Amino acid sequence: MKENNNASVEEKIGYKDIIREKEFIKYLISKMISRFGDSIDVIAYGWMVFKLTGSAAMLATLFAVNGIPSFVFNIFTGVVVSYWDKKKVVYLCDYARGLIVLGTAILFMTGNLETWHLFVFTFLNSTFEAFRSPAAMPLFKKLVPAKKYDYAVSADSMGATLMELVGYGAAGVIIGTLGVGCAIAIDAGTFLVSGIMISFIKVEKEELQKVKKAVNQYSKDLIDGFKYVVKDKTVFNICIFAGIFNLFLVPFNSLQVAYVDTILEKKPVVLSIMSVTFLIAMMLGGFIAPILKKRLSGKKMIVLSGLLISIGYVALSQLGKINQSNYLYPALISSCILMGTAIPILNLPIKVGIMTKIEGEYLPRSISLINALALSMTPIGGAIVGFIILFISLDNIYLIFGIATLLLFLVQIFNKPLDEL
Repeated sequence: MKENNNASVEEKIGYKDIIREKEFIKYLISKMISRFGDSIDVIAYGWMVFKLTGSAAMLATLFAVNGIPSFVFNIFTGVVVSYWDKKKVVYLCDYARGLIVLGTAILFMTGNLETWHLFVFTFLNSTFEAFRSPAAMPLFKKLVPAKKYDYAVSADSMGATLMELVGYGAAGVIIGTLGVGCAIAIDAGTFLVSGIMISFIKVEKEELQKVKKAVNQYSKDLIDGFKYVVKDKTVFNICIFAGIFNLFLVPFNSLQVAYVDTILEKKPVVLSIMSVTFLIAMMLGGFIAPILKKRLSGKKMIVLSGLLISIGYVALSQLGKINQSNYLYPALISSCILMGTAIPILNLPIKVGIMTKIEGEYLPRSISLINALALSMTPIGGAIVGFIILFISLDNIYLIFGIATLLLFLVQIFNKPLDEL
């Protein structure tokens, strides 16, 4: 009888219960502010690089450089962060990234920005993100009771997506009236504001490990974390799956500017249309994901999301054939809706599974190892795409990677460890 009552209570939890978690709301608002700036920066930065260099390969190369610290440093940052206050790590990294982006804006506006600066700043920014990421999820976990994870993750996703949507909508106006440099400076400001808000979050004080931070201790903790991840077949399978999936998404993530310019033969406004549509669909997916989770297993949600992503991906590869037709925009929007709706449906069972399955002590180092394994494919994929685009047209690259994505998700039907999600 007691178990039934508990189940009944769980079923009554909804989005209204998340609003009562005041410290989580502070975290959510800080993330929304940061995402607003990021969405402006994505269009300003990507279009600036592509138009200055005229090279899709340069976009892919910068994307690869951005992924190198995430792979290399994530192997160690989870261990290092386990000795530090997680909240402090998050807001200090926000401050650092804000200053780096501000430096980029100042150099650009004064005419002193050079190509090598882009590589250095991209590398540094990604390095601080490698420290922030394994600290953010343990902080998130402390702000919300376990029974509210499903709706908290979805609220986090929808809130961030909403502000990305606003940012993409405002990007054209900001860039058109204030210029690319000011747009990038706004992104820097949002990082700094986010850091300030995080610093005011009230969270239970951590009992940090009081051990000598010697190399051998770090090595031991690193090995223990790796053993923990490998031992849990579900978590380890998520690592491998996420890495391969990230590899297959590299063309879509890194070459959208080139896709719009060379395949669709359209202006930047079409990139905004894609981004806005994608984000609206993500909000829809974020809203229905926890509802869907009550009816489908995590594994079925993953496979379903994969089918939607693959169909959208393959469809994008064919739109160059109708780029002068009246059917282009309906087809483009439909493809973005499929992919955008699928992302939160994919992320929810994976994120909740990680938070519930991994013990608190091992969470930072496990997250860092998961990120390292997953993101290891990003620089590899960027290098591969940057090379093969010299020989294969972009639309055919989209087609090949779209089909590969479909096969990846179909294989997950036979992946038994994912049955536990």
